[in-house]
Amino acid sequence: MRRFTLATVMLAALLAQGCSRQLLFGVVVPETGDAAGYGKSVKMGIQLAFEDALADNTAPEGMTVKYVDSKSDPAHAAALTESLYREGALVVIGGVTSAEAKAMIPVAESRKKILMSPSASAPELARMSLHFFRMYPSDDLEGVKAADLLTLNRGVRTVLVLQEDNAYTRGLLPVFMAALKNQGAELLGTVNINRTGWEREFRDLLTSRQPQGIYICGYGPAILQGLREVRAAAFQGTVVTTSAINSTAVLQDAGDLAEGVFFPLVTVDFSSEAEPIATFVRRFNEVYGVPPDIYAAHGYDAALAVMRATDGLRTGSSSEIQVRLKGMGEEIGVTGHLAFDDFGNIKHYLRNFWINDGQVEDFDARVERQKDEVLQRMRELLDGR
Repeated sequence: MRRFTLATVMLAALLAQGCSRQLLFGVVVPETGDAAGYGKSVKMGIQLAFEDALADNTAPEGMTVKYVDSKSDPAHAAALTESLYREGALVVIGGVTSAEAKAMIPVAESRKKILMSPSASAPELARMSLHFFRMYPSDDLEGVKAADLLTLNRGVRTVLVLQEDNAYTRGLLPVFMAALKNQGAELLGTVNINRTGWEREFRDLLTSRQPQGIYICGYGPAILQGLREVRAAAFQGTVVTTSAINSTAVLQDAGDLAEGVFFPLVTVDFSSEAEPIATFVRRFNEVYGVPPDIYAAHGYDAALAVMRATDGLRTGSSSEIQVRLKGMGEEIGVTGHLAFDDFGNIKHYLRNFWINDGQVEDFDARVERQKDEVLQRMRELLDGR
């Protein structure tokens, strides 16, 4: 009887151990290299979401997380992704840049595993695999928004482009240029920041063509290079750049160079008392001692989405996770509803922002306030008659 009882206990323990499924999430972010500034913010957001969920006992059962450094190298990111899937990762969060995501997606497709990108935005990525999801809006939206910002909001009719050459700009620029043409504006030329002697080429075009607006298309380092030349030339027109400027590291490095620069961005009011924004901002400041930026918010939401999609899995299959991700539209993250379309694109929309007195400000909201003030003043004048 005693042996039977002991055997029963041992069997129950083994069964319990077998039923306890390890839920491994891999995280591939650039902690070193050219994209490290973005990777740092994204990782901070991801870590906060996972660690707070574990502390609050709201994480999926058996969840473990493994972080690896892509070194800002797309090929290395792809190799790490393959390794994580081999180790049993159901989901990999990664592809901070479009170049890294483009290299990682074929691995996810071949493995039939989920890849969740916090911030890759090149339009063609969504067409590469149904296993790919992203928290950052496609450049199909940003390119149009940037062109409309210049032409419709600022009245610019002639534009000069400063660009770097990478997967991000190769996806974004064609959209921007098509939208610019649709608005009847003229593209005066493009200057490749990666090319030797680009500074002289830029100054010559600036002098000879005299554009009303400049569009700087690239990541943080390229934006900084472009802004230095624009300010050195004392350009007085409208300067628009990409949402990549809105990184804590980039804005700190830019300082006064960024004053008055416009860019499209997903709206997140970090001063809001609404949840989960308020808790996210408070916890981020408590843990890291600095306020969050938009990349930290997208990292946080990427982790939140994969936890929601894997909590209480029945089969653990990628198809089940896909269905769950596409059906969680009522879930709300820091950046808004965690709603994905059929191609894995997040359903978020952009507004116009600018740097005003060293702070990121919602320019659309500013214009709306000014319109309301004018209308109110008109009512007061009419009432006075």
